[in-house]
Amino acid sequence: MAVTSLLLSGAPTVSAAPLYCKSESAVTVDQYPDESLGDNVILSADSAESDPDSPENIRLNGTIEIRHRGGAIAAENAIYNSNTNNASIEGDMTYESQGLRIHSNNAKLNTRDGTFALGESGYEIDSGDIMSQGRAGTIARDEEGLLRLGNASYSSCPPGDNGWKLSASQIKLDADEGVGTARNVTLRFKNIPLLYAPLFSFPIGNQRKTGLLSPRFDQSDQTGFEYRQPFYWNIKPNWDATFVVRTMTDRGVQLQTELRHLNRIGTWTLNHESIGTDRRNNSNKSRRFSRFRHDGALTDRWKTQVDLSSVSDKDYFEDLGDTLKIASITHLQRRADLTYTADNYQFRTRLLSYQTVELSIDEDQRPYRQLPQLKLNYNHPIERPGLEFTVDSELVYFDRPDDSITGSRLDIKPRVEWNINRPGWFTSLASSWRFSRYDLNNVPGSDQAQLRDVPLLSADAGLFLQRYNESDGSTLTLEPRLFYLYSKFRDQSRLPIFDTGALDFNFSQLFRENRFSGADRVNDANQLSFALSSRLINPNGRERYSASVGQILYFDDRLVTLPDEAPSTTNSSDIVAELQTEVSRRWGGSLNMQWDPARGKTQRSSAKIKYNNGPGKLVNFGHRYLGEDGEFAHLSFTWPIADRWRLATGWNYSLDTNKGIETVLGIEYESCCWAFRTAARRYITDDGENSTDAYFFQLVLKGLAPVGQNVTEVLSEAIGGYRSDN
Repeated sequence: MAVTSLLLSGAPTVSAAPLYCKSESAVTVDQYPDESLGDNVILSADSAESDPDSPENIRLNGTIEIRHRGGAIAAENAIYNSNTNNASIEGDMTYESQGLRIHSNNAKLNTRDGTFALGESGYEIDSGDIMSQGRAGTIARDEEGLLRLGNASYSSCPPGDNGWKLSASQIKLDADEGVGTARNVTLRFKNIPLLYAPLFSFPIGNQRKTGLLSPRFDQSDQTGFEYRQPFYWNIKPNWDATFVVRTMTDRGVQLQTELRHLNRIGTWTLNHESIGTDRRNNSNKSRRFSRFRHDGALTDRWKTQVDLSSVSDKDYFEDLGDTLKIASITHLQRRADLTYTADNYQFRTRLLSYQTVELSIDEDQRPYRQLPQLKLNYNHPIERPGLEFTVDSELVYFDRPDDSITGSRLDIKPRVEWNINRPGWFTSLASSWRFSRYDLNNVPGSDQAQLRDVPLLSADAGLFLQRYNESDGSTLTLEPRLFYLYSKFRDQSRLPIFDTGALDFNFSQLFRENRFSGADRVNDANQLSFALSSRLINPNGRERYSASVGQILYFDDRLVTLPDEAPSTTNSSDIVAELQTEVSRRWGGSLNMQWDPARGKTQRSSAKIKYNNGPGKLVNFGHRYLGEDGEFAHLSFTWPIADRWRLATGWNYSLDTNKGIETVLGIEYESCCWAFRTAARRYITDDGENSTDAYFFQLVLKGLAPVGQNVTEVLSEAIGGYRSDN
């Protein structure tokens, strides 16, 4: 006999649904359970009489109620045996307990051991997120706690709604094992049979269970029509695995595997996917991708992390990935960390390397391996005078397989900072000395050892001025700030570039002590930054708007540069500005701008406008200007187009090339007990010239696991602020 096992789950899709089949007669949780009753039973009735021949039998007449710790029974005309705790009810009966209501007739039950036998019954289950209901020809619970239903049905749709229904000739629920078993199961959607299984098992509660998971259907230009069938294997309490057979009409069959392990050290995950023969690839070699991850702790202070990846060829993600983010990967990181954290210091050792996926990148442009990197950071605050002493140190060996410059770098930066914070103002003074030593290979003998020491001094001060508006209770602030930085010039042109680059200039850069990332360059500076910020704060603490503007005045030229760059001789930086506003609860926006006053032109800018008018009504518009890197526009929205129907779309467009980068279009139908979502996605491939189309489908029967791709995830990536219930 074939055995089918599906995972029934209320999360995450069901819990995210905006509509539930809640009825006015929904079960009131915690209304009846009363632990204070213990094993006592409370009987109430319009009248009661005992049998003279059998005084233990009590006949309850009229409207009766039997209450005990597990719940309450309401009925008319019952016989209760005080010795055996058996109750016999003829006629209609309602049983209620936490989250459960049963309507039945001709019931026999025992309040001591919880056993019962019911005739034709209807039931309602309130899980807090969703209301489900069904009917059964018979319902019985035995002394072992097994619940058995005959000729039963289950649905999260209200009675009379033919959205979907699960029916079975027999259902057995074992709460101790956390497993339900059904025979002769039929799943119907709109009265159309979708699934039949002679034996159908499912978990009840949070227990894991081996079995088939919901399938997924996709369509894309790269793979053709896809059918993905996952299988979950509950190996041991601390071991499990998921296997996915991905069948692609244009490429073949791919096997995806995820193996998970949990032990006292932490979590361990191994992902591997491979395709033996790719019909659209000219090579006859198998293609594969593997990733191993670990996150754990040896003790409370010792932490471990590992992330290793490997791919067979540079086109793997473009051919077999399904998003723009995956298709554009150029390097795969391979990293292992061991970290020790104490009260005042942190130590980390790291091994880091990369697999270059895009082989067209020149050898001398590929990232260095760090074998190893050792970092020690020490922090010692002295609260009363406001002093803080820190030491950041690093020892790392950089390696690359070609004839590039390699070697070790020792970098130490002791720093002392004095902070004063008072209502309305703050100030801080900081002094540091950065010392670095390089021991290099593949350089002339006189350049093998390089030393660098750079003294640095900074001063920071600001005011917090505010005015209270009595008319509406809002507060307006004015926050001027000055930051002075002095860093001694040192010739660093003979130092290699291992892991250093120039940081993008933005508002936060006004108050940084180094305009470079990494330790291979330490800027020379004699400069003063000035900035002005303002905020309007509502009485509830929400910021109606915040605005900031600032600039750097240079008193000396900046002579420290990256290779092939000329020194900077301007007297001032670009002006940078930020604005965030919430005009109302519906309208909001932000603006960031970098403007060059010398040339009178904008260097970079970004603007966003957001409109949110309640559930399902969201509009986003954005514009980005990145100078030589291009100009882009973004539009996305989700909006109802009919009763229960919603349209969702996201569009990213390159204005300088007149080409769409990514377009997503989705349509959703949402009822109280089921939903259907579909989306189409077009994005440019790695070469920047061609594009790929992908299509996604999902059917959600609330109360069962969804079938198909997680379309909500696809739309969330394309539409800022999107939620399936917004």
